[in-house]
Amino acid sequence: MSANVNGIFQDVEPIYLREPLAETLGAFPKGSVQEYTFLDVIKAAGHACPTVAGAYVICRKSLQVLYSGETPVRGEIAVIVQGEPDEGVYGVMSQVFSFITGAAPLTGFRGLGPKFKRKDLLKFSPDKIDPQAMSFEFRRLDTGKSVTVNFYPQRVPFPQEKAKRMGELMESVIWEAAKENEIKEFQELWVEKVKAMVIEEQGIEDWLRVKASSES
Repeated sequence: MSANVNGIFQDVEPIYLREPLAETLGAFPKGSVQEYTFLDVIKAAGHACPTVAGAYVICRKSLQVLYSGETPVRGEIAVIVQGEPDEGVYGVMSQVFSFITGAAPLTGFRGLGPKFKRKDLLKFSPDKIDPQAMSFEFRRLDTGKSVTVNFYPQRVPFPQEKAKRMGELMESVIWEAAKENEIKEFQELWVEKVKAMVIEEQGIEDWLRVKASSES
């Protein structure tokens, strides 16, 4: 286990993808499968939270449906975020999507000749298919198959008393007014909610819906 890592996060199911661009440039062996873990995402985002956890689970579930037993191919997936980049936490979630799928916004890699373009594979749209959900679309570039995702963060189960206590403690922690035992209590509550999402998937049928384009 990596030094100074909360061991709980080691138990999160990883996501496996191929990365043809890195294969072409010699970083990975041809045809190899790479592991993208929740710890990798934490390092990229700088933290673990319900938003980052939600984005990770969305990627994992969407790719499972999109590829149906095949290994997903990084850089061959387009993502549409149904929200603005500076609206709520859409920007944070989009960075997780980009890290895992390779889909990038305007600033992304332009490709090598006609291949490996990542630029503009991640786009934002103001149109919302469900006003109560955070909605996304993942699409394979090779087959055109897509999935739509509705994420309802307000439905993630967490006892109200714990949520209230966590909010109280967060304020003290942020303003550096918390005692050592309060900091520990806050961190335990915070990790408990993240764990419930990425490992236990508590009540996931209520807070995450993934539907393939072929479904009615």
